Amino acid sequence: MAETNLEIYRRMLAAFNERGLEGAVEFFDEDVEVYDPDMPEGTKIRGHEAVLRTFGEMVDAFEEMKVEDFEVIPAGDRVVALIHTAGHGQGRYGDVNFEQRDAHVMTFRDGKITYWRLYRDQAEALADAGLDPSLAWYRRRPRDQAP
Repeated sequence: MAETNLEIYRRMLAAFNERGLEGAVEFFDEDVEVYDPDMPEGTKIRGHEAVLRTFGEMVDAFEEMKVEDFEVIPAGDRVVALIHTAGHGQGRYGDVNFEQRDAHVMTFRDGKITYWRLYRDQAEALADAGLDPSLAWYRRRPRDQAP
């Protein structure tokens, strides 16, 4: 039986929590395209090396960064993930803590992630994927716990 996109995504999160970005990138297609609203307009992130370089700098700034809880929702050939990520590290002025609740929408082809879009607003991500925006966490409590 073929693995579902939801199962692949859950394994990708487990790999990220265990081995960091290097563990997660193996789930991406070699030519993956990423859109992050925090990047300057027009910035293209394409391929494993660009993903590792761009997001590696952020992840490496923390001693530990993990997805603490999540919920994944199928949307055709895409998966919407409502994410709670937290990290901590030693910054220039002492301890630095990071916490973010956002959403990721990933498109799959042949068991690999071909497009990854990050959203600051979970309701926007759900609506863009054709799902009910009321499923956003700020309206209710998440169901799944991180691997």
